[in-house]
Amino acid sequence: MTEAKKNVVKPLRKRSRRYNFVEFLVFLIPCLQFVQVKLIGVANCSDLLLAAVFLYLLFRKRIRISTPVGRRFIILGSLWLVAQCITDIVRRTAFADYARGWSNIGITLVNFAVLWTLLYERPRRIVLYGWGLAAGSLLAFFISPSEFSVGDPWKFGISYSVTLAVVLLASRRNCRGRLPIALVTVIGIINIYLGSRNTGGACLGAASYLLAIRYLQRKGTGVFRLKTRVVVTIAASIVLGAVTILWAYKYAAGRGILGESALEKYEHQTSGQYGMLLGGRKELMGSLPAIYDSPILGHGSWARDPIYLIEARRALAEMGYDDAWDMTSDALEEGYIPSHSYLLGAWVNAGIVGALFWGWFFVSTVKVLMRVYAPNVALLPLTSFIVFSLLWDILFSPYGMTTRIIVPYYFVTMMTCISLAPNKTAPIATGKVKTRIGKTFPSKPLCEPGA
Repeated sequence: MTEAKKNVVKPLRKRSRRYNFVEFLVFLIPCLQFVQVKLIGVANCSDLLLAAVFLYLLFRKRIRISTPVGRRFIILGSLWLVAQCITDIVRRTAFADYARGWSNIGITLVNFAVLWTLLYERPRRIVLYGWGLAAGSLLAFFISPSEFSVGDPWKFGISYSVTLAVVLLASRRNCRGRLPIALVTVIGIINIYLGSRNTGGACLGAASYLLAIRYLQRKGTGVFRLKTRVVVTIAASIVLGAVTILWAYKYAAGRGILGESALEKYEHQTSGQYGMLLGGRKELMGSLPAIYDSPILGHGSWARDPIYLIEARRALAEMGYDDAWDMTSDALEEGYIPSHSYLLGAWVNAGIVGALFWGWFFVSTVKVLMRVYAPNVALLPLTSFIVFSLLWDILFSPYGMTTRIIVPYYFVTMMTCISLAPNKTAPIATGKVKTRIGKTFPSKPLCEPGA
């Protein structure tokens, strides 16, 4: 029995409930994103504050990235930055463009180093940073709204703050049983109804995953092994949930249940030969040819070439999409190669090394799902939402200013959730311990926001 106790992962040491300066700083960093500063490009106060904290930690020799996965992030991210610099030198990119391109990657690495040092394996700080993100995003909508949020206030303004707040509430230690699944499901349905399909899909995907995990937890006896059938069950539930969500959206949008705006958007996106596959992300028709033409080197920071923009529109028109030539004269004059994807954008700009970083990031995100977590891992609803958001964003969303303070936080949260899971299986009845690919569920909470 003594040997079994040694192999059970101990819960994190409980910290004082009083908020100290570091925890206040953790909340303040993302909250200040609404304050924007125009330098060469546009930065926000969150980036500047993270840079200041980075310099302080660096001079005090307190940067701590001791785990292999954290170091891998820094190494691959640094290679991405080097590849971008080489590409811009070879392509003779304009100063204004390469300054923004280099700083975008560099700030990402700085932000990650700080957030890993301050947040990793500290659930309470992770939750505080999440509330700071929710508050800062809402303040940005009311104080400095973008042109997109003015045109669609829910999708580009309020949706993220409200959704993140609900997910954080679902991750509280006193929110257990079916309640987290219900909360995430409801906010997912609300998002889809109000036009924020990506966020709504991430919520419903997370709800499906939480439901599958709950089923596996109830079916088991407290000891789970990651056998093939478990992995297949998780994967099947995710695929089934995605297909169900897609079918439900097509049915509701196609019949006008979601409103006239959703119906009009649905008709435009499904008018062509390949339906929503290309209709929802027309940028693929510009980025994929650009990658094909220069897969190794890339086209440079903020890559410009109106040929790819025109060719993308021509291809969409040939496939029968109604709004294929819906393009402003300003967009044509600027000539930015469309990508609308973390992965494809990095590949277009920096070459294959940029794609390598995001490819590794994508695989690491998928691996988070291939686990069965203990019922008392309180961060699981938040982590599930993060995973499904990233799986979409890496493939279909642009990487820019706001995401620089979000994506590193997402990565730290996922790795924290994994690190807090135990690494042994222990048959408690006999007291014998065997090392297997699996998990032991301790009786005490592993990952509580207040820990």
